[in-house]
Amino acid sequence: MSDQSPLPGQAFGRWLLHVLVFLLSGGVAAGGAALAYQAVAQTKMPLGIYAVIFAASGLIAYRQTERVLENEV
Repeated sequence: MSDQSPLPGQAFGRWLLHVLVFLLSGGVAAGGAALAYQAVAQTKMPLGIYAVIFAASGLIAYRQTERVLENEV
């Protein structure tokens, strides 16, 4: 294993991948939760709960992506 830092293009690519994973996984999780909540409660989900689910699931996916990418190098 070498301690070389990634090239600027590689660093940008990794950042872009992390952002996309965060947004997609957070959006899917929060959207699915909102649909399930609306189906059960027959009312819209409060925006604060939607934001918490989005952020938490996005962060979990972001961290998992970091671990996968660290193991590949």
